[in-house]
Amino acid sequence: MLENSFIHLPDYGPRRERRLWESGISCWDDFLDRFGASRFHTALCGKIASSKYALQSSDADYFSKALPRGEAWRAFPSFPKVAYVDIETTGLAPATDYMTVVGLYDGKKVHSYVHGKNLDDFRRDIAAFDMVVTFNGSMFDLPFIRKSYPGIRLPPLHVDLRFLLASLDVRGGLKRIEQQFGMEREDDLKGMNGYDAVLLWQRYLRRKEPAVLDKLVRYNAADITNLKILLEWAYKEKRLRTGFDEMHAAPKGGEGRADSSG
Repeated sequence: MLENSFIHLPDYGPRRERRLWESGISCWDDFLDRFGASRFHTALCGKIASSKYALQSSDADYFSKALPRGEAWRAFPSFPKVAYVDIETTGLAPATDYMTVVGLYDGKKVHSYVHGKNLDDFRRDIAAFDMVVTFNGSMFDLPFIRKSYPGIRLPPLHVDLRFLLASLDVRGGLKRIEQQFGMEREDDLKGMNGYDAVLLWQRYLRRKEPAVLDKLVRYNAADITNLKILLEWAYKEKRLRTGFDEMHAAPKGGEGRADSSG
């Protein structure tokens, strides 16, 4: 619903945005049609015109700066190049520990990067995306990645599902949330946690057993493939709670105004 959003305008919050919708201004074009000739709205119209151009240009960096904290979800699915990312490490301290596995799910395929094998390829591959989705990544994964790859180009837009879901009263660790949504993992991965992943890596270093590394990689992959399902659910719920869809529902026998941003 990016083109229906006004929350990125100066001094605009959810209530003021809702009042615009209630007045019949449901998208950027409506705003420009209503206030384009008003000298009192020159700055706001200029901001909206810049937003239209940024969206047409797929400028994710623009919206990463324009959208308030916690509102990056609005850019989905206007920016379909989404990377779901999770890391495994030898510990919690970026200064002394290192990443063992990085998982990247592009919505169709999982890409796994393993220490000592192809870990450096992650730096190149992640640069192709506009949005990165994590669970608690703002607190752990992304700072760890930046420390491990100085100067890395991460996607400008970031959705941390831990906090997005919490805003919808869905709280707890990822595994607990998966259980609430009825998501199942492979039998040998059930009950595993981050500490188990550390132990698996240590065992792999000692024995070099391919099956051990495979289990670690599959555990990491399970963490990211479910993020897509959770994001899609959270996007619909957040959008519903804005009240936009209720105000602009299609009337019987006809169609309401289309939302070109999904």
